[in-house]
Parts: sequence; structure tokens; C-alpha cells
Amino acid sequence: MPNPKVLVVEDNVLVSHAVRDMLTESGYDTEVAETGKQAEKLIKSGNFNIALLDMVLPDTHGEKLLKAWDKYADLRIIVMTAYGEVNTAVDCLKNGASDFLVKPVDKELLLKSVAKACPRGTAVPAATAAPAKAKIVTNPTQADEIIFGSDEMAKTMEIASMVATSDFSSLLITGESGSGKGMLSRAIHKMGSRSDKPLVEINCSALPANLIESELFGHKRGAFTDAKEDKVGLIELANGGTLFLDESGDMDIKLQSKLLKAIEERSFRRIGCTKNIKVDIQIIAATNADIFNAINEGSFRLDLYYRLSVIPIELAPLRRRKGDIEVLCNHFIKMYSRKFAKKISGFTPEAMKALKNFSWPGNVRELSNVVERGCILTKEDVIDTNLLMLPKYGANLVLKGQESAANEVMTLTQAEEKAIKVAIDKAEGNKNEAARLLGVHRTTLYKKLEEYKIEI
Repeated sequence: MPNPKVLVVEDNVLVSHAVRDMLTESGYDTEVAETGKQAEKLIKSGNFNIALLDMVLPDTHGEKLLKAWDKYADLRIIVMTAYGEVNTAVDCLKNGASDFLVKPVDKELLLKSVAKACPRGTAVPAATAAPAKAKIVTNPTQADEIIFGSDEMAKTMEIASMVATSDFSSLLITGESGSGKGMLSRAIHKMGSRSDKPLVEINCSALPANLIESELFGHKRGAFTDAKEDKVGLIELANGGTLFLDESGDMDIKLQSKLLKAIEERSFRRIGCTKNIKVDIQIIAATNADIFNAINEGSFRLDLYYRLSVIPIELAPLRRRKGDIEVLCNHFIKMYSRKFAKKISGFTPEAMKALKNFSWPGNVRELSNVVERGCILTKEDVIDTNLLMLPKYGANLVLKGQESAANEVMTLTQAEEKAIKVAIDKAEGNKNEAARLLGVHRTTLYKKLEEYKIEI
């Protein structure tokens, strides 16, 4: 018997690839369409048994496709959307959908729904072959959606997906400000088995050391002057779920030792109490600081670093993820078009070229601001270069903590090492392209990478 053939219609790469891989591993022949136009073309020529259809697509609404595909009598359609209102579900079922699933979708439920929709005469795979705790996440209506198109980010998300389903103890995300560390941490929480438990966040650089201690651990009434009532700390609130320590590299050194003890023992005391409180939490820490420099300077504990970085993830800056720029721009265009009730289709070729050539020192956050500004100012259905108002620092901005000081005197060895790193950065990790930029043979570059211990 032939395997059932499934078409996944979903414009979010993370979701579509996760669903495709899951179904393929379960024995289904699976293809992906990211737009309504692609889906229509594939449906006409592909002899699909089942379509998993998202309601919000870049060029149409899923409900239109649902009605249009009513003519395919043998096609079973499962609606998969973030919009879970009862009336939407009823309308979809009336218009021919065989089932209705709300994202984030439980893996077991999805497999069961697809198996149920399989027509007779096909080899129906087991619907419960995979553990139920695995989730497909990412809600297109949420700001913490992970959007990417680069190989660099695809590798990062592959690691993040594996980490999320491992019930890890602690994870350290490093990367520049605005690169998406908070988004990644929330995505990891949502993909994991604790997604139905609390995700509690604290910015360690936003509060003085004494207030952070009280926020993290809580306190007993009368423990200090302003402690007028008992306070439950964030660690206790996160019990069973995830604690996200943003900008953890800026944490006061005295607090670090208390946090280390709490992580190691999975217990703590409220300020002013003598009783230990046991907790079961995952910890995600993030920092844009040079953590090794902080360790050398004595402002960050080495033992805490090792405890937090059981799994380290480095989130590359946007200038090293050029493949992400266009897909992020398209995502932000859709988001801000809805927000400002405008019909904006995209950018002029000149504007997109300018966006791709910009260095983005503010990373994804800065890109979002630029697209929002363009959406506000444009009177047309496209955004032109003049409306981007890109700062004049262009691709040559030197930021403290990102590059060496512009006027620093270096030895020839240091200059060579820096030139190699810059070339690798510009080539987005492609060694052959980096060798071309440097004007050397690739074997020479390989030797230098080994000599300077430069990892890509």
C-alpha cells in the first residue's frame, strides 16, 4: 500500500519544518508550501491525501483555500492555527475541514488527527510512535516568534530544539544586545515538556543587587526595613517551570554565590527565613557581556559559569546572519501592516539592497524599528530607501564589546588574526569565500584557522 501523502501549508519555517520532519519520521510522504500560491500549485499536481492548513498566510487567508479545495473530494484538510475561537472552528468544519487543531499543537494529537484523516487503501503509520511531550510551537501572532532563513540560525534552532526536549538543568545563551536572546529562551521553554508551567523572567541589570536578591529569593516580613509583608520570590514562582535570568553577566558578585548554591542544591531560603524551600526548575541565563573577560576581571564566578553553561548557545549577530534579513523584513511588514491597517507588500529593490548591506549594530531589534518606521511613513504599497532613514554609520560602526577599538595599535600577528575573523564574518562562515576575500589559497586559510584556533 502507498504511504499517505501530506501537504503542510505554513509560512513559518520553524513550524513547517518541524511538522514535515515529524510526519516524515512517522512514515508519511510530506511536502511543504509556504504560501497559498505554492499550495494551490502543489495540490493541483501532487495527488495529496491530506493538507495541514494554516489560517494566516502571506498572500491569502486559509479559509479561502479551504473553500476552494472543496472540489477535491479525496482531500482531507486539517486546519492548524493559532486562532482557537469556537466560531472559527465551527466555520472551518462547516467549510469542509476534517479536524481543527490550535497551536502550539501537541505532537501526539497531531499524529492522531492525521492518521484519522488517512483514506482507505493507504498505509497508515502508528499515530502514537513518538512521545507526547514534544511540541510544535511558535504562534504567528506573538512577538517572540523565531523567524530565520540563514544556515547559521538553522543550526542554532536545531540545537535549541534538541535542548528543549531534553529536560535540561541549565542553559547559557550569549549574544549581542537585540540579537534575540529573550525570544530564543521563550521558544525553548515553549518547545519543552514544561511549556504548560511558568516561565518567570528577571532582568539582572535592571535592579540593584539588594532588590534582585529579594526578587529572586523572596523575604520574610520584617527581614529588612521595607519588608512589610512576606514576599514569594521568582525562583519559587518558577517551580516546575523555567527561570530566565536576562543579562545575568551583570549580576552582583555577592548574589552570584547565593544563586550558585540554590542551583546546585535546588533549594533556597527566603531572606530572613531559616527554612529551606525545595524547587524543581530549569534555568536559562542570557548575557551580552564578554563573560570570559568578566571572569578574568573577577566580576563573574567561574564556578557559576560552569553551572549555568551545561549547554552553551551563542546567538550570532544579525550581520553574520544575512540570510535572515529578508525573511525578517517580510515578517515585520506583515506584523506592522496589520498594526497600522495598511496594505504594504514589501520594499523596493533598492531598499532591500540597503537593508541587506547595513551592519545592524542593534541587531533584530533595530531592524524591527526600521521596518516599523517605514510602514508608518510610506504612502505607497512599498517602502523605498528614503523612508528607512538608516543611520549614517552604515557598515563601519565600531561598537565597544563588538570589535577592537578603532585606534588600537596591534602586532602583525594580531592584525592577521583580526583580518581572518573579519573575512569569516563577512563570508558568513564560508571558508572558500573568506579565502577569496583575503586573497589567499583556501589551504593557507585552513592552516591559519588552526594556528589561531579560530572556530567557525
